[in-house]
Amino acid sequence: MSWILAALLLLAPTPQSMQAQEKLKEGQRLMAAEQFEPAAQAFREAIALDPLLTMAHYGLGQASMALKEYPSAVIAFRGARDAFERRAADSLTRTLENENVRERRIRDLQDKIRENSDRLLNPATPAGRTQQIRIQQWEMELSTLQRPSEQRSTTPTVPAGISLALGSAHFRAGQLADAEREYRATLAADPRLGEPRNNLAVVLLLTGRPGEAKEQLAIAEKNGFKVAAGLKKDVETALATGSQSPRP
Repeated sequence: MSWILAALLLLAPTPQSMQAQEKLKEGQRLMAAEQFEPAAQAFREAIALDPLLTMAHYGLGQASMALKEYPSAVIAFRGARDAFERRAADSLTRTLENENVRERRIRDLQDKIRENSDRLLNPATPAGRTQQIRIQQWEMELSTLQRPSEQRSTTPTVPAGISLALGSAHFRAGQLADAEREYRATLAADPRLGEPRNNLAVVLLLTGRPGEAKEQLAIAEKNGFKVAAGLKKDVETALATGSQSPRP
């Protein structure tokens, strides 16, 4: 998988990296079949082969969430973020050998983005989340490649999907302050998303800030996200009574 600069394509894949990709695909197949324990093992083996394989870390986080192993999910999603940042930093140290490679990569990315955008999966499913992250990564790489050459050294933002997943893992682990930080990081990466605003509103409600929660829900609904009636009722009750909601 290419990440930020087309220069990565100039590096011939090693047998080890190819094995890591196979393990990644195996883990994704097992996740789709809801075989979460074997999937987690496949992702661990992929990471052992290629520690910078971001989607393997992300897949391990998904498997850990499905297994309700939330502290492990936090570690895995952090690993995805760290791998993304390290690979991006590595790529920024390389230069494109020729413009033909860059142009071919631009066309390839445009095709990938168009094909996936034409057949979007349900974002509430693991496959849908994976697809969204891939599209975001391709869009960021495309943006980098299309900048003037003197601007191509900017470090990219971590994909919103990784920060969202990490926030949800923190939330499930009962780490509300950490969850809030990651949900806000998600919105900094993509303010249009409704799900992180909804989740942030829950954290704000649980930490005694129903007024702020109501504001976030209003923006989420404005952006087309369907907010649960029960959550809105809890916010209004908290505002009326001056107390925070007992919702877990």
